Amino acid sequence: MTHHVYLGDSGQHFAARPDQTLLDAGLCAGVSLPYGCASGTCGACRCRIRSGRAVEDPPNRALSETERAAGYALLCQAHAASDIVLDWQAPAGTPAPRPAIWPCRLQERRWLSGDVLGVTLKLPRGDAAFAYLPGQYVDFLLDDGGRRSFSLAGVASDGTIELHVKVTPQGRFGRYIAEQLPDRAMLRFEGPLGAFYLHEAQRPTILVAGGTGFAPIKAIIEDAIHREDQRPMHVFWGARKREDLYLDALVRDWADRYANIDYTPVCESPPKEWNGARGRVDDAVAAQYSDLRDHALYVSGPPAMVAAVKARGLGAGLHPDHLHYDSFDDAHVTWPGTP
Repeated sequence: MTHHVYLGDSGQHFAARPDQTLLDAGLCAGVSLPYGCASGTCGACRCRIRSGRAVEDPPNRALSETERAAGYALLCQAHAASDIVLDWQAPAGTPAPRPAIWPCRLQERRWLSGDVLGVTLKLPRGDAAFAYLPGQYVDFLLDDGGRRSFSLAGVASDGTIELHVKVTPQGRFGRYIAEQLPDRAMLRFEGPLGAFYLHEAQRPTILVAGGTGFAPIKAIIEDAIHREDQRPMHVFWGARKREDLYLDALVRDWADRYANIDYTPVCESPPKEWNGARGRVDDAVAAQYSDLRDHALYVSGPPAMVAAVKARGLGAGLHPDHLHYDSFDDAHVTWPGTP
C-alpha cells in the first residue's frame, strides 16, 4: 500500500511504497531532501516524524536514544507504515540546492600543517554558479565507482572551492591528491550533500570541530560574518597536537575582530607552554556550558568525538531540534576494498 509523506506545512508531499525508504521515495518524486552516506551512519538525513509511523530495519547506529525518543528517524533507513508528516525544517530564505554532478579543475595545493593539505578547485567557466549552503559537503567520484567525501571549507563567488584534506599513510585518496594528481587535473564531484548548515535564526550557537571537521565550521562562520549575523557563536576546536589546529590564527582573528565570536582551542597532548584548554573537547564544552536548553549545538569531525559531544550536549538539556552534526564516519574509506 502506498502512503503519503508530507513535508511539514510546506504543501509539498510525495508517495512512498513500503519497499522504498523515505529518502528514495522523495528523490524519485523530485523532492530535494538532504542526505549523505545513505547507509544509516552519518545522520545527514535525520528528520523528526511529527505524525504517522515509520519502521527501520535494522535500527541504525547514528541516532542516540534521546533523538529517537524525540521522534527522529533517518530518511535513508525509514519506511512509511502509514501516512506521515515530517517536521520539515527547510533552510531559511532559500530552498536547499539539489545535488548534481560537477566537473572541476585542480588550481592550487598548499600545506596547512604537516598532514593537512589545503586544496583549491575551480569550476569551469560558463557553468552555472554552484549553489550550496555553507557547511555542506561533496562526494568526489572515482574512476572505479568509489566515492570520497569532503566538507567544503568555502566556496567563492568566482567558482573557487576550498577543501582541507587529511593526508595519512593509509589514506590512498589523500596521498593521491597530494602526491600524484597532476597540476590542473580535472575531477568530478556530486553535491552539495548533507544538512549541516545554520538553521536557527538568533539562538546562541556552539560550534565544535575535531581535526579537519573545522572545514565546514569555517564555511559557516565566514558566511555568518559576511551576512553580519550577530548571534553569539562560540567555536571549540579539539585536536591531539598543537599543530593540528592548522588555522588557529584565523579563528583567533575572528574572536579579536567580532564581539559575538568566542574561541576555545583544546589540545589533548599540548606542549608545556600551552595556555589553552587541555584534554577532550567534549570536556571543555561541558566545563563552560552546564545548561544548553537555550542553545544550538553544531558538531563536526571524527565519529567518537561527535558522539561524545552529542551525549554531553543532550545531557545538559539541549533539545534535539537544536542539535546538528556532521560525523566523518567514512573518512577512512577511499577505494572499495581499502582497509
